[in-house]
Amino acid sequence: SIQTIKTNNLQSAFNLKNVINLKNINFNYPNTSKSALKNINLSIPAFSTVAFIGPTGSGKTTTVDIILGLLKAQKGCLEADNQPINDNNDLAWQKIIGYVPQNIFLSDDTVEANIAFGTNSKNIDKNAVHYAAKIANIHDFIINDLPSQYQTTVGERGIRLSGGQRQRIGIARALYHKAEVLVFDEATSSLDGITEKMIMEAIHEFSGKKSIILIAHRLKTVKKCDKIFFIDKGRVADQGTYQELIENNEHFKNMAAHA
Repeated sequence: SIQTIKTNNLQSAFNLKNVINLKNINFNYPNTSKSALKNINLSIPAFSTVAFIGPTGSGKTTTVDIILGLLKAQKGCLEADNQPINDNNDLAWQKIIGYVPQNIFLSDDTVEANIAFGTNSKNIDKNAVHYAAKIANIHDFIINDLPSQYQTTVGERGIRLSGGQRQRIGIARALYHKAEVLVFDEATSSLDGITEKMIMEAIHEFSGKKSIILIAHRLKTVKKCDKIFFIDKGRVADQGTYQELIENNEHFKNMAAHA
């Protein structure tokens, strides 16, 4: 009914304080007999930085899509602070999540409008835009290198933002919208080593202040994480710090040796 839609839109943002839990998550994509996820149990402490790694098709993206609320498990439960996320609070949950994909969508608009993406131009909080850009390590570039600074149109001829600059605008966008949980989906995989290092440094700036989830295929990007979940064949094959996994898991050790 219309009333439920209205109340859904009024869900106030969630306030994550302690932990995100996945409990006995099983997931099948439609029209496939093979389970994408089999009995996934894991917990992500609030304000920690964690990574999901594993071979292509292992289920790491599906696991994160469950956390994002984009997919609903057939069995099991996503909980935030021991509260099940369901149709009554999923919008409130999604309000605090900032998603930074590998390819950031930039509209043919100003840098400012792209950071405050989805906000009516009359309502853009310029201070919040600048603050987000500073934390994402892109403010100095915008002020010093762009002809009209924050009012520079991204699609203008001659304004060619590099992959790293686009990523940082993506990070600033997530921060402008007050994301408490930041999800980076292979966000640095198409960048060169130096740019990747700079983006990772920008991400680690939030360590302890935000809950950060990385989906990564390059192991060097996950070295500093508090916890790494090694996903394989739809299960949590192992978990621990980088050092623990190097010492205890042959498969991980081989991956690291070839990284």
